[in-house]
Amino acid sequence: MQVEISLDTLSELIGLVYDSALEPNQWRVLNARIVEMFPGHVATVLTRDGNRLLGVYTPVGFNSRVQSLYETMTEEGQLTDADSAVTPDHLSLISREGEPQVGDVTQTRTAMSEEEFRSTAAYRTFLKPAGLGHWTALRFAQNGTRIAILTYCENERDPTPKDTDGLRRVLELISPHIVRGARIARALYMAKEAAETYKGFLDGIALPLLIADAEGQLQVANRAGQRLLDRGAVFEARRNRLRLLNDEDDHGFRRALRGIAADSTPRGQRIAAEGGALSLCIAPFHPSMSTHLSSELDVYRRQPLYAVFVGTQGKHAVNTGLLRDVFDLTAREAEVCAALLAGQNPAQIAEGSGRALKTVRNQIQAVHEKVGVTSVAELSEALSVFRAVGAMFDGRAGPPQLTGGGRHAG
Repeated sequence: MQVEISLDTLSELIGLVYDSALEPNQWRVLNARIVEMFPGHVATVLTRDGNRLLGVYTPVGFNSRVQSLYETMTEEGQLTDADSAVTPDHLSLISREGEPQVGDVTQTRTAMSEEEFRSTAAYRTFLKPAGLGHWTALRFAQNGTRIAILTYCENERDPTPKDTDGLRRVLELISPHIVRGARIARALYMAKEAAETYKGFLDGIALPLLIADAEGQLQVANRAGQRLLDRGAVFEARRNRLRLLNDEDDHGFRRALRGIAADSTPRGQRIAAEGGALSLCIAPFHPSMSTHLSSELDVYRRQPLYAVFVGTQGKHAVNTGLLRDVFDLTAREAEVCAALLAGQNPAQIAEGSGRALKTVRNQIQAVHEKVGVTSVAELSEALSVFRAVGAMFDGRAGPPQLTGGGRHAG
């Protein structure tokens, strides 16, 4: 009995294609729906490199009978033929029209006679032991010799009449969308990899870094910047909008953003904060990404972005909160680190803090390990990066370009 495909059903399937292309177990829901429409079939996603099988993926996991034919299975659940390549007719549909291309739908029933099909190694070695017979296949992706195929095998143990003509008709209708969906999924995967690489680069910056738009809406923070936000001692991010805790400081921060928007010149701001004074450097941020899509630019015109680096002034001790943000020091370890930079020795730190000398020495060792140094001299050099923010403005002729205003400026 043939299944009639209405426009509503076809529209539903096309929508399902694009949703299913982005699933972690790609095509799971789509395959389940097609098998529901065409009972008596077993759906798999088959991947191979030349004549070597790479993986067999099904909507509900792996076919246990197929699994038993292989010697190894990776943690990701990929079935592999560990020792030897297989013959071409194990995996390739022998077609009189030649090798199928991406987007082609092929069937063993039309490509070869029944006798030819039953004599193939693919049927004798793989399909027959699993109770499977003829298949309908759609090649949807290819990279050199590596290909991916949606395969729908007839379940010979299921007496349900198989509508193979209807199945082929539906696959041919949705084939362009499956190919396009696979390409979209690949593009998004590559974009995600690029974003993760970009985030990893930002995390490699020692200073806390926050990137915001002209309204102060936070776009991204590196690891140290996120710790600074989590502490809530300098900035807060209500509904993802950056705000300095002190109203006067926050007004200065807004003025800095407006000023940079007007002349693209970086601004500096000094603020009082728990654990010691801080300096902010606010500068235009220009990621090297662009779009040439006119409609995208019309509707989603890119807003300018600004990088906010958090550090300290050269004449001030490093803020203990920054030590915690950047090096993941405990509050006590940050206090010990600041004392070392101020010139105190372990005995003086112990006496001033009321802690045992052994405890202080252990904390000093922890500081050295977390910062990656072996001496106070190396520690001082490593932490000089915090003073870079203040030095951007402190060394200029004339008054530094500050926007904090009021009691915290100058």
